[in-house]
Amino acid sequence: MPAENPPSGRLLVEEGDGVLIARIANEGRANALDAAILDEIVSLLHGPRTAGVRAVLLAGAGDRHFSSGLDLGERTAEALAAELQDGERRLGNAAHEIASSPVPVIGVINGAAVGGALELAIACDWRIARRGARLAMPAARIGVVYAADGLRRFVAAMGPARTRRLFLTAAAVEAEEAYDMGLVDQVVEADDLWQTARDAAAAVARAAPLAVAGTRAIVA
Repeated sequence: MPAENPPSGRLLVEEGDGVLIARIANEGRANALDAAILDEIVSLLHGPRTAGVRAVLLAGAGDRHFSSGLDLGERTAEALAAELQDGERRLGNAAHEIASSPVPVIGVINGAAVGGALELAIACDWRIARRGARLAMPAARIGVVYAADGLRRFVAAMGPARTRRLFLTAAAVEAEEAYDMGLVDQVVEADDLWQTARDAAAAVARAAPLAVAGTRAIVA
């Protein structure tokens, strides 16, 4: 029987040199996104901790998974429907906070990114992936139609045809193909991922804050 009170995940946050590093951590569930993690993302980006911060790096804990998407666990059909509805609402809120964050958020795709995890990643200002990371959007296969805000971000990054291909086939793509599609913006070797991400955040931190904010607002 499924556990009635499964352990919740958490968002591991560290700060240094004007940069916040937030890692999605859900041990044993491939960093799946549960209510606690999604709410913590909203609280982090909407709260006072971003004051004085110049950039945020969003990644998964460990080196195998960015995130496997919404954590639905093992539930009855009725419970699953309710959990999915609640999860989609929380996921949409988290993606909105990433997209409207007062400071740039860079997605660090340190491993597999699936489903709702990709919605969070596509809401970031840009995405850096390690070579060999696999990305997939199985929404149609499990009977989910994404909300307009989420789909709009994919279309803006990849165009309509590639968005349809990603969503309708549910096929996983390697980081290199994701780069060709416009789903990620840079692919580096695994050993270089965090240095590359930190260098990118440091470059943003050196820029004039008003210019960064103005440019992001106009692009949005």
